[in-house]
Amino acid sequence: MATYKLKRKSFTKWDETDNLKKMKDSDILAENKKKTTDFGSIGGSAVTGAVIGSGAGAIAGGIARTGGSAFRGAKIGAGKGALVGAGVAAAAQYLKGRKQAKENKFYNDRLAYAQRQAVRRERKDWKGNMTNRDGYSY
Repeated sequence: MATYKLKRKSFTKWDETDNLKKMKDSDILAENKKKTTDFGSIGGSAVTGAVIGSGAGAIAGGIARTGGSAFRGAKIGAGKGALVGAGVAAAAQYLKGRKQAKENKFYNDRLAYAQRQAVRRERKDWKGNMTNRDGYSY
């Protein structure tokens, strides 16, 4: 027997937040805000980029060095490659994190609004249930 896994595709930024409209109040109140990435991930990406860049720079520097020692050329190329690799990787991670942070802020704003409305509805229901009972007097 084959099992199929259905995956929903989001086409607009509203698709994910529109699911909040379909949720019950208790589920909305239990929903957690999305967290944004911190600067630690940027540093980790910079280190990874520096390692990859130094390797590529060492190879390129060793090959390109014609007048002197290939080892010295590899050493210089590794240093320059590490700087370029770290910069490119950190910039890419920053831009990715910035886009993710923007999406998370949009979702968190909609979630906060939905939670305020859910609390208002539950408060209204509770008051209605308490004041519209048989035999209840002010």
